[in-house]
Amino acid sequence: MSLQDGKPDPRRMRPNGRVVWGLLQIGFGRSAGFAQFGASNDAFLASLAPLVAFLIVISGLTAWHVDPVFGLAFFLQLLCGLLAPAVIADLFCHLWDRRQNWALYANVLNCGQWLMMAAVIVLLPLASVSVAFGLSPNDAAMLLLVAFTIYALWFQWFAARQALNLSRGRAVLVTIGVVFGTGLIVQIPAYLGGRDAMTRLNLPPPAPASHPIAPSATRAT
Repeated sequence: MSLQDGKPDPRRMRPNGRVVWGLLQIGFGRSAGFAQFGASNDAFLASLAPLVAFLIVISGLTAWHVDPVFGLAFFLQLLCGLLAPAVIADLFCHLWDRRQNWALYANVLNCGQWLMMAAVIVLLPLASVSVAFGLSPNDAAMLLLVAFTIYALWFQWFAARQALNLSRGRAVLVTIGVVFGTGLIVQIPAYLGGRDAMTRLNLPPPAPASHPIAPSATRAT
C-alpha cells in the first residue's frame, strides 16, 4: 500500500464505498485503510458536502437563538477551520511535488472529522470513570483534553505521512503547518464577528482598568 515516487497506487483511485471501515483502520494506525478512500476531486467534494451541511445547521441554530451576525461569524469560523487544512496542505504538495496525492489526503482529513467526534464520545465515559475513581472533575477534563489532542495530532501526522507519501520529518512539518495555520485563519472571522455580535447584542465593552480609590478619598466621601 505504499506510494512510489509520489505516485498514488491505482487501487487508491477507486472509491469502493467502504469509507467507514477504512476510517476505522486508519484510526487504529493501519495504512491499508487509505485504499478505501477516493483520490479524486469529486471524492473530496463528496466528503466535504455533509460537513458543510452540518456547519450550516449548527450555525443556523446559533443565529436563531443568539444573534444573526454572531451566527454568520460562527459559520465563517467553522468553514475556515474546515477548508484551511486542505488549502495549507496544497502548498506543501506543490513544494514537494505531491499534487496528485492532495485529493486523497484532503478526503481523509474531511472524513477524519467524524472520527474525531467519535473519539470524543468514547473519551467522555472514560472521564466519568476517572471521576468515579477519585480524580477531580477539572483533572479529568484536562486528561480528556490532553488525550484527545495527542490523538488528533497523531491522526494528522499519520494521514500526511501515508496519503502524501512523506518522510516522518516532513509529515511533522505538514502537521505543524496545518494546525497552526488553521488556528490563525479561524481567528479572523472569530475576532471580527465577535465584535459585531457584542454590538448587536448591546453587550457593554470591557471596562478600562482604573486606579483603586485611595482610602482617604473614600473616607472623605
